[in-house]
Amino acid sequence: MYLCPEPKKVEFNGGYYRFEVGTEPVVNTVITPLLSQKESYRITIDENGVSIEAADKAGVYYANITLKQLLMNYRGCLPCLYIYDEPEFYYRGFMIDSCRHFFTVDEIKKMVNAASLFKFNKFHFHLSDDQGFRVEIDSYPNLTTIGSVRPSSDFGRGENDPTPYAHYYTKQELKEIVEYCRERYIEVIPEFDVPGHTTAVIASYPELSCTGEKIEPRTTAGVFTDILCGGNPETLKMIYSVIDELLEVFPGKYFHIGGDEAPKNKWNVCPKCQAKVKELNLKNTEELHGWLVNEISLYLKKKGRKTICWNEAIRGGNIEKDNVTVAWWLDKTKASVEWANAGNPTIVESFTPYYADYPYGMHSLRSVYLYNPRKIKGLTSLGAASVVGIESPIWTEYIRDFETLTKMCFPRWLAVADTAWNGNDNKDFAKFLKNTVFFCEILREYGITAASEKEWNILPHSRASQTIRFFKNSLSKDFVKNLLKKDED
Repeated sequence: MYLCPEPKKVEFNGGYYRFEVGTEPVVNTVITPLLSQKESYRITIDENGVSIEAADKAGVYYANITLKQLLMNYRGCLPCLYIYDEPEFYYRGFMIDSCRHFFTVDEIKKMVNAASLFKFNKFHFHLSDDQGFRVEIDSYPNLTTIGSVRPSSDFGRGENDPTPYAHYYTKQELKEIVEYCRERYIEVIPEFDVPGHTTAVIASYPELSCTGEKIEPRTTAGVFTDILCGGNPETLKMIYSVIDELLEVFPGKYFHIGGDEAPKNKWNVCPKCQAKVKELNLKNTEELHGWLVNEISLYLKKKGRKTICWNEAIRGGNIEKDNVTVAWWLDKTKASVEWANAGNPTIVESFTPYYADYPYGMHSLRSVYLYNPRKIKGLTSLGAASVVGIESPIWTEYIRDFETLTKMCFPRWLAVADTAWNGNDNKDFAKFLKNTVFFCEILREYGITAASEKEWNILPHSRASQTIRFFKNSLSKDFVKNLLKKDED
């Protein structure tokens, strides 16, 4: 029997419940207060039919997902059994970047539908970056007419396209995605990345930068020094306005404000930024970044929403903690470890191995499956308990088509889903591999092409060569070896 994620408890009682092939089994469903854990459920199958007990409507949905998987295993019958199940993490996320390369509504729906089969419940939608602003905005229309169009695509690796690249989602399209996700108990979390990764925003409104210089959306990958001016009051005015429009489209609990990779080169010499640092009695521009996060978070709190930011945003050490969840991806400063150890909510989406845009030779299926998000170096027991969820991002600088997107995500997202639901107790990689082979065939019916089995767990010598090819000689062999060693640790 193949199930993913594996339920917490399965007991076989002997015998089968039989029903006519092509018909649905008889299912009796009840929501009961006897199950106190949110999203938990029990399934009992005997010769008369299927009984589902659940803590809430979400639990009913996940019970039906498990039943759906059971029906993929059997035709015209189900084994008599008892299942009890509940999730380890309440945040079980995946992220898709539609900024570098754009994916249609139908393609996004296929990814969501596949993710829902494995009990993901958060879809982090990366909608703004240096290479394109991908949302229709009425109050700042240049974000759509200018920010969504980059003059060319020069990412390399076979893509040097001199033609303009112009894509964005209308509000109606985004509402369609939100509703599609709601039906599958998935919350869509929009990301408006500020103050860094905002070249497309500055191209639309140059006055929001420190210099006011006219620039264009970036056409290459990278981290760029053109960021929103932290000392300009018009910056927050624009951010609030965009947030207001996005909140009308995305009704969920969380809003992601980015905050990663925001070099302070221009803030350090900008008269407005330096004046703001002095006015607020701050120590430096990292604290100015923290102040900006606090202002946006307070605004979201007044709207009844919670803030998520990348771990770089807390480097200043002055973040108001009551409404902020930190997304940890890579943090040599250990600020995010200290954040979690103080009891503050943290989502782990570790670069190694949860970033799905890197080759399997670098982030193998085995490493994703066995990775323990509560064993990050330096975490105390309180810090581990503060990890509220995990997430696997797929960044798309080098992913230009839907089939490549699906191959990079699947089957790795099955491994993420298993940890998100079950944690790291009782891991059985051999059994997981059998489940994975089964479901990769099923995913074809969902319009998803998974990576071939020979790619999942590549031998060490091939891993090194694949990783070196991926970086195209931009990194030293010693650096690649260290990356691979970290992946294995």
